Order: sequence, then structure tokens, then C-alpha cells
Amino acid sequence: MQEYPEIMRHKPVSLLLIAGALFAASSAAISNTPAPAAASHGPLPVLTPESRQSLVEQSIAGFLTRYQYEHRALDNTLSPQIFDLYLQDLDPNRSYFLQSDIDGFAPYRSTLDDAIHNGDLKPAFSIYNVFMQRVEQRIQYALQQLDHEPDFTAKESYVFDRQKAPWAKDPAEIDDIWRKRVKNDVIGLMLAGKTWAQATDVLRKRYENFDVRARQVKSEDVFTQFMNAYAHSLDPHTDYLSPDQAQEFQIRMSLKLQGIGASLVTDGEYTRVDSLLPGGPASRDKQLHPDDRITAVGQGEHGDLVDVVGWRLDDVVALIRGNPGTQVRLQILPAGAAPGSPEKMAQFTRDTIKLEAQAAHKKVVDVIRGKRSYRIGVINVPAFYEDFSGRKDGDKDYISTTRDVRRLLGELKTEHVDGVVIDLRNNGGGSLLEATELTGLFVPEGPAVQIRSSSGKVEVDDDDTDGGVAYNGPLAVLVNRFTASASEIFAAAIQDYHRGVVVGATTYGKGTVQTLVDLNRYVPGDADVGQLKLTINKYYRVTGSSTQTKGVTPDIVLPSPVDPAEFGESTEPTALPWDEINPADFSALQTGLPQSTPKLADLHQQRSAKDPAWQLFMGDLKEIQQERSETSVSLVLSEREKQRTEDDKGRLADLNAWRKLKNLPAVASLEDALKTAKTAPADAATAADPEAAAQDIQPDVLLNETAQIVTDMDSLRLITPSPTPAVADNH
Repeated sequence: MQEYPEIMRHKPVSLLLIAGALFAASSAAISNTPAPAAASHGPLPVLTPESRQSLVEQSIAGFLTRYQYEHRALDNTLSPQIFDLYLQDLDPNRSYFLQSDIDGFAPYRSTLDDAIHNGDLKPAFSIYNVFMQRVEQRIQYALQQLDHEPDFTAKESYVFDRQKAPWAKDPAEIDDIWRKRVKNDVIGLMLAGKTWAQATDVLRKRYENFDVRARQVKSEDVFTQFMNAYAHSLDPHTDYLSPDQAQEFQIRMSLKLQGIGASLVTDGEYTRVDSLLPGGPASRDKQLHPDDRITAVGQGEHGDLVDVVGWRLDDVVALIRGNPGTQVRLQILPAGAAPGSPEKMAQFTRDTIKLEAQAAHKKVVDVIRGKRSYRIGVINVPAFYEDFSGRKDGDKDYISTTRDVRRLLGELKTEHVDGVVIDLRNNGGGSLLEATELTGLFVPEGPAVQIRSSSGKVEVDDDDTDGGVAYNGPLAVLVNRFTASASEIFAAAIQDYHRGVVVGATTYGKGTVQTLVDLNRYVPGDADVGQLKLTINKYYRVTGSSTQTKGVTPDIVLPSPVDPAEFGESTEPTALPWDEINPADFSALQTGLPQSTPKLADLHQQRSAKDPAWQLFMGDLKEIQQERSETSVSLVLSEREKQRTEDDKGRLADLNAWRKLKNLPAVASLEDALKTAKTAPADAATAADPEAAAQDIQPDVLLNETAQIVTDMDSLRLITPSPTPAVADNH
């Protein structure tokens, strides 16, 4: 069994689960899938479990009970958690079930453990069939609302975030929720320039497509969802992978992918961008961002857009995938935007994404201080990758993160840099061995991480210096909320050894290790039954502190657009707890960093308070936080039109402020901004909003400030040419 220590951001109803070095879920080559036909309005199918699923269920229960890290018993204390997670995954926004349904399911709350033990899937399918009835009722009600134009002057609002709302008490209440939802959908399309008739045409097709997709759910889908409710009741990174999902897992781990390089998950009725694969078209073009929602897909430059709201994830993925060199267009609802907000278009050329495109890469940032120019080398490490087979087979040229970074450090030395930044933002992890060996490029000797098994046995992983320290000058590690797993181990080691400063936002907090189990080896029969990914170990820093839930706290905290209350291991209700073990035998280095970090933080505060780019950046963060705090929108069309005009004015002012910093002339409108965007001619038509136009003029404020901090380190002589161990002050 191979360990998979990387991050997996679990969100509702993800059909492609991976603890990933963030490989793209939408990146393998598949021919285009046609849009579904109109709704048949025939009788709803009643889904029932397949006979072999009982054996798979019992096999999964056996593994999870015996080998999952905490060895939690499948009993009456776990049953309510499975029950609640199953309902949450089915109806995360509480838009379908009624309180009477929840009351009717009550007997299952304390008996799901017995059902799983006995291989009885009837409770899970019974709940799902009621859910399907409610979905069908909502779809038909939504379609009826399109028969009459609503009153767009009525003073009312639509609450689009109902995750913490009570279940609707009766049909009248949920009817009103859906009446407002449909009205909001109409307003969104009218704000995009459509008439009432055109909007209803689009929405009728959307809702009918949703009906078709709902009717295409298979027994395997229900089984997978229920098994994952059980798995996630133990911890968020334990998953059951259906045969299709297991195949996707292998595609994503093949290191040779085809598509746009975006990992997608289902979030409610939207397909949401979970992450972007470094080196892929989506990452290169910067038109797509994590948490953007895809609402429509078009083939080629002129193909019709197919509305995909409410579609199955695998069907959306099939539309986006395609052969290298072909075009695909996505209609996107930006991250944080309320439903009905203006959407944007993005066009991508599908490509083959190779490991080389994801490899560590470098650049040099110049920092001017008085009459002197400092040169700060930046090495971006998107993931901790390694050619395991090549290393095992003795290939002297096998690819690895540590080898690449060693080479890049050598090149930066020849360029006479004054300091180095290791950029680990959005690095979801990867090979633990690479994380420990990379530590060895900066720390002369000593362990990098401790690993504790469920039995309590602790192994200490020493870094592999592989030729000694490669760099001993000023060093900063730049992290954010999506720095996770193996990346956190490296950042923690640099911090614990006082070798450099960690800068940025508190990291994700994934301190667990998973392994894959092929269930086909344990369930009789020839049909594929999938795989189980279960948590078996936990990580610990050399100080003995776990990174689980707490992550790595930076020495110098920089603001972040990501709300830690929404993302991170600590937000997962079933995350394993933080704890600590005895420290490893290690000695920190005599670098002067612990005593000087307050001085570095003070210099940062003084500098940023006077930096115009920093102030603009902080203004942008305020706007993001304001949008994030909103849970409802007005359903008065004139108010929405006014709000959109004000938003456009704000975006234009913000864009011109950034242009002024670059000594560029102001533009009179957002349309003019698109015309002046520094985009290649072939891609000019794809820059569909001013955010894309602004990509070339907005500096990487956080990276630039980190380079300033490293310059402070150099000017203060905080890192000696040859760091030496201090007295072991950690025991």
C-alpha cells in the first residue's frame, strides 16, 4: 500500500476525491458529451441496492473499524454522525427536505451502525428515494414559476446561503424559497442583457436538464454517497472511491494529463473549481480561479453554450475534457459572487499537462533600498513531486523536487542573489520524502518530521542532505491557507530549526497520512468494486507538535483573501484533533531569528503602511470580505441594476488605481480596459472581464513584501554564512 499524504479539500458531493498534489479532475481526454434531452416527466425510478454492495459495505466497515487511525467503533455513537453527514451531503443548502421528512427519518439516526454491520442498505436508499421525490417536486414547481412574469418591484430578498437555516416546516415555506430562487435566476439573466422571454427559455432548459440528470442517478451513486458519509464521519480524508472514481484517481496520478488543468467538485447545484493544476492552461491563462462556479460550457470558439447548472459532475467534466489543441469556453460565476451576479466568459486551449510544467521554477525580484538594488531569488514549488519508479529503477536522471530546487539554487547563486524565497502558496503536498530531503538543502543535519501510527509507534524521518547544504543565506518560506500536508512539514522544519522565517497566512492544517486499499482483493466476484482511502498515520513536527488542524503559524502574518473559518482542516467537523508527542532529538541553529523576528515584523508594518500597492491590496481584501459576509440579495430589479452600476464603477476605479501605479493612463470604461489588456491576440476575445485585463498590471503584493522581508534579513545580517547548531533548547 502506498501512502498519500497530500491535501484533499472535502466539500459536499465530490465525485472525484483525492488527497491531492492537486491533479486536475477535468484533464483527461474524453470526447464531447451531448447536452441532455428535455425532461421526460415520466415516473421517478425507485433506486434499490445491488446484492454485491452489501459485501462491499461490510468489507469497508471491516477496514475502517480495524485500520483507520482512531479505531472508532461502528456503534450508536457514530450512527448519528453518519446520519447527519448523509443528509448534509444530499441537501447541503436545505432546499429540498422538509422538517417532516427529517422527523420521518429519525429512527435511522441510531440504527445506521446496525444496518452497515448487517450489510443492509435499505435505510440509505429509502432516504435517497425521498430526496429524489423532493427534487422532482422542486423542479416541477420551478418550471411552473416560469409561466408568469414576477413582480420585479416587490420589496423582498432571496437568502441564497441556507446551510445553517432550519429545515422548511411545510410545503408552503419551501415553495416560497423556490419562488424567490427562480426569480433571482431570472434577474441574473436579465442583468446579463436577456429579456423575460429569453431568460425563461434559458431557465426552462436548465431546470429540465436538471430533471434529466437527477433521473440518471444510479444505484452505485447512492451507495458511494452513503459510504462516504460513513467514511467522513471518521475523518474528512477517509474516502470510498467507486470504480469510476478510482479510475479518475489513477488518471490524476499519472502525471500526464490532457485538458485545461482544473480540479472540479460538485457544490450544491454548481460545479465548483476546487484547484488549478500548475502548468495547465487554466493556471497559465489566469482566467479561472479556485471557488469559481461553472454555469455553462461551449465547444470551440463559436459552439453553443450548454447550461450545466444542476448537472452531474462527471458529465460536466466530460464536456470540458478534450484533445490537446481544441478549444473550450466556460461561463463562470466568480468565486464569492452571489447567484445572479454578472458572469464572465473564459476560453482555453486544451493541452497535455506534463510533470515538467508543474516543476519548481525561479525568478529574481529586485528590491531598491536607497542607492542599492538587492536581488532576491524566488523559487516557486507547486507540489512535492518525484518519479518514484525512476528512483526505484536507479535512473540517474529521475525527476524530483529536491533535485530541481538544488539546481535552481545553484543558478541563483551564479546570479548573485542576496536572499531566497521559497514560495509554497497553494502547494497541496505530495511526496513526504521530497519534503524531508528539501529540508536538507537548507539545514545541515537533523530530523525533519515524526510520524505516529495508530498503534502509537513513532518514526523519526531524517532529512537526506544528499551532498550537503545547498544554500545558507537569508531565507523566507511564503505560505497561505492552501499550503498543506508535506508543504507544512517543510515550512515547520525551517521554522523549528530557526533556519528562515515563515511568512503569509496560517496553513491548511492537514497532518494526516492516507493509504489506498484495493477492495477487489477482498470482495469475491469479478466486477470492479473500487478502492478505499483511509487515514493511517499522523504527522508531527520535530518539536513534537502536530500540524493537524493548527497548521503552521507564520512568523510574520500577511493578510489573506481566504477566510480561515471557511477553509482549512479546522473547519471540518470530523477532523482528527491536534495533539503532541515528545520532541525529536534535534538542535536549532544559531541564526538570531527568534530574537530578530519582532524587528522584521515591525519593519514590515512600517513599510506596508506607506506602500500604495499594499493599501490598494488591503482595499481589495475589504471588498472580498464584504461580499463574503452577504447571504442574501435583493429581488428588486431596479436595486440590482443600481448595485451592478455601482459595482462596475468601483471595479473601474480600482482598475485605474492599479494602472496609475504602473504609470499607465486611466481607462474610461471596463470595455476599454479589455481592449487595452496585455493579452496575446489569439486570446484577446477570451478576456471577458476587467479582472482578466488587470492581470498584467496588478503586482504580486504578498510576494513583493516577502522579498522586502528577506532584504531586511540580509541588511540585519540575520543568517550567518555557515549556520551552526545552537544548544539543544527544545527539550
